[in-house]
Amino acid sequence: MNSIGTLAAGGMPVRSTVFELVQSSRLIRRIARVVLGGLLLAVVAMFFLPWQQTSRGSGRVIAFVPQERQQTVTSPIRGIVESVTPGMVEGARVSQGDVVLELQPQAANLREQLENQLDDLNAKLDAAGVKAGAYRRNIAGFEQARDFAVLAAEEMVASAKAKLDAKERLVGGYRAKQLQASQNHERQTRLVREGATAERELEQLKRDLDVADAELESALLEVTAAEKEYEAKQHERDEKRSSAETRVDESRAYEQAAIGEQSSIRKDIRDLEIKLEELSRQTITAPRDGTIFRIPLFERGQAVKEGDPLFTIVPDTSQRAVELWINGNDVPLVRPGDHVRLQFEGWPAVQVTGWPSVAVGTFGGEVVAVDATDDGLGRFRIQVRPCTDPTEQAWPELRQGVRVNGWVMLRQVRLGWEIWRQLNGFPASLAKPDEPAWSSDDAKSSAPKLPKS
Repeated sequence: MNSIGTLAAGGMPVRSTVFELVQSSRLIRRIARVVLGGLLLAVVAMFFLPWQQTSRGSGRVIAFVPQERQQTVTSPIRGIVESVTPGMVEGARVSQGDVVLELQPQAANLREQLENQLDDLNAKLDAAGVKAGAYRRNIAGFEQARDFAVLAAEEMVASAKAKLDAKERLVGGYRAKQLQASQNHERQTRLVREGATAERELEQLKRDLDVADAELESALLEVTAAEKEYEAKQHERDEKRSSAETRVDESRAYEQAAIGEQSSIRKDIRDLEIKLEELSRQTITAPRDGTIFRIPLFERGQAVKEGDPLFTIVPDTSQRAVELWINGNDVPLVRPGDHVRLQFEGWPAVQVTGWPSVAVGTFGGEVVAVDATDDGLGRFRIQVRPCTDPTEQAWPELRQGVRVNGWVMLRQVRLGWEIWRQLNGFPASLAKPDEPAWSSDDAKSSAPKLPKS
């Protein structure tokens, strides 16, 4: 072992080892033992020290009522900016109904031209109405004429049918007469052959039979003629009915065309009335009480299209709120009514994560809504209102858009559990607020039982 010689008091040499020369002092060794013991105690204490779980998010101050949030007023018509009300600059205060600017159409005398077109369309509408009325009267007249013509034709058909019936009844008499004459002729013929009578009587009976045949044939021809006349009268009746129906249908088609023309004219009238109504909205007013935020316009000459932004207003806020964006891993744990600690930009604060009781400069809030879907990046929005607890400090006067950091208070667990959760990337504990997420009793109850030997 290396040694170094030294002189002790009195001049006698003393030999010491190198290890002895580089040793720490006894005081340093005691301090080191105390620090090591403290570290060990801190590690053990972490398993019992309480820890408040939180879900951190960032966002901004907004108006709770959507109608009181920043809004942009757009142009209702196509035109040019005629004038901006004096004093309407960015940052100016306005009341609802105050005139901010005025527009005018790009075409000269546009209102007068539209009104003239409207008068012309109203005249065309009246003419179309008169035309439809005339066709309606024609329909009534044609229907009445049709009924009269068909009735007359029906009477003529009935007359022809009666005539036919009369002729058919006469045929029966002539048939009987012809049959009688034929029988008489045959009987007289037999008598002449037997020599019982003279031939002169046979000739007379032959003349009677010929007359009877002629009369029967004439009657049959008259029946045939009456049948043809009856059929002709029926065809004539059907033709008159069809012709009358055609005239009625034609007039009805003309009436419908006139009604369609009226509908088209009314549509054009409505379009013109809408344009005239738009022209009546050339004066643009403030929709709500608030502050002018932006006016990206110039007077006299700047053209705007329908829907172009005219100015942006920030309405006065009656109910403030905060929107926070939190990680989707914590969303299932956040519910309406949860307590939130807020740090507003411009208001110094110290938030001690895990121990909100020692936080300084933060303000209390309460979750009132959680969005049903994310923003496309896995973050979910929650809305926070001022806390209803009277012991909480009231929120300061804040403008919309002020950035905010927030911590949603979740469950109280042991610090060791929280460190283990963070290392494993697990979500926060789902235990009830009045139940710890982990305890030694739970560990005992969950320990496996050994089989009995």
